[in-house]
Amino acid sequence: MQRNQIINEFTKSLIRKKKQGNVISASQITSTLINAALTLAFVNESCKSSGQISKSQVIYRKFDGVPLVEIQKYFRMNVLLFLKLLKIFSRTRKFLLSFDTAKEAFYGDISKAKDKMYLHNGSIAKGSEQYYEYLTVSITCNVTAKYILDGIIVPVGCYIEDYIYEAVKFVTGELPVETILFDRGFASWGVIYKLRKLKVSFLIFWKKQGDWYKDHFKNLEDGDSIYIKRDGTYNRDKTNHKVSSGFVLIKQLEYEGKKYDWIFATNQKFKTAESYIRRYKKRWGIETIYRVTDDIRIYTTSTNCGTSSIESWFIKS
Repeated sequence: MQRNQIINEFTKSLIRKKKQGNVISASQITSTLINAALTLAFVNESCKSSGQISKSQVIYRKFDGVPLVEIQKYFRMNVLLFLKLLKIFSRTRKFLLSFDTAKEAFYGDISKAKDKMYLHNGSIAKGSEQYYEYLTVSITCNVTAKYILDGIIVPVGCYIEDYIYEAVKFVTGELPVETILFDRGFASWGVIYKLRKLKVSFLIFWKKQGDWYKDHFKNLEDGDSIYIKRDGTYNRDKTNHKVSSGFVLIKQLEYEGKKYDWIFATNQKFKTAESYIRRYKKRWGIETIYRVTDDIRIYTTSTNCGTSSIESWFIKS
């Protein structure tokens, strides 16, 4: 099945049939949203330029009432079609996964927003004071096309580790995974706690917080590394969960002509310090995905987080 067919099936799954009103097809919606993405236009502008649909509200009414869990369900159904083919062609290959967050500016009137729990305060673009945030997990591999496997809209004040847990559980249930890679934005004992429950291999680029690591670096020569065990606490629901993890500290290892200190939280052991860096560097391919999707996106003034999520997931398809 071609990608445009998969996207069209995703759209058809979400459309709510109306007894009255404009009769529009999934292909008309698909072509209008693709046009909005490729021209960096608002949906209403795309309606005018494409001539497929009279105005954006016609599309929104078709999606009206679709709960977020249903959007995710149909998105995952399309992902499963891809994963089945991937497993056939990859045979025994194991894959690297990368987690990241993507932000989409909200341009609507916040006072009219139907569900403010998904609107984070902050300006990430001119003319916007709030944004939606999505957690995504992607295949990161040098020998296959990059593909975003899951995406979740993140509410304000949530426990991000819960969403990571659900996404990892979904993907690892369908795809053989070697390591899951995280940047410093995910450096927390809560994330480690959830990953250990799933018994998966992970590599987290750790923040330099506190002074626990300083004496270790003093005792290392440039290019040397040390693997240590650390204990931490995950505070949740008035309970202190004890958590332990391995940490690799690498002193002044050169990368692209410059030397850096590196700290990774991981449950993997490699023979050389360079091996950790090479493994982590593969997740940097995901940054290309987000640079591309930042340039191929759909803009909307919708005050409904559901329709905004449909548009965001549509692009990720």
